[in-house]
Amino acid sequence: MEEAPDVVRFLMEELERADIVPPGAVIASSLVRLGSEVKFVNHETDEIEQVRLVYPEQADASLGLISVLTPTGSALLGLGPGQSISWTFAGGETRCLSVLEVYPPSGQGAS
Repeated sequence: MEEAPDVVRFLMEELERADIVPPGAVIASSLVRLGSEVKFVNHETDEIEQVRLVYPEQADASLGLISVLTPTGSALLGLGPGQSISWTFAGGETRCLSVLEVYPPSGQGAS
């Protein structure tokens, strides 16, 4: 994957800004995490998209399943409704996303 170094760098930056919670801690169901389904607006295309964040081996764009290791997947992690993020790739391309709704992973209701 050609943009892997950019994704790794971006994910590392995301981890640095993250609040680490202990295992078993209650996480607000409105925050994007692995398994969450997310509706967001892509400001470059003005399109509303809905995806589920999954492990790389489960990813299938045709089914709306995106890897947590993609630029979009790692950007969405930890965001909640009304929050936005923008980032610039090494080549100068900028992306900006705003979260509209977050649905918790299957089997996990609101906290």
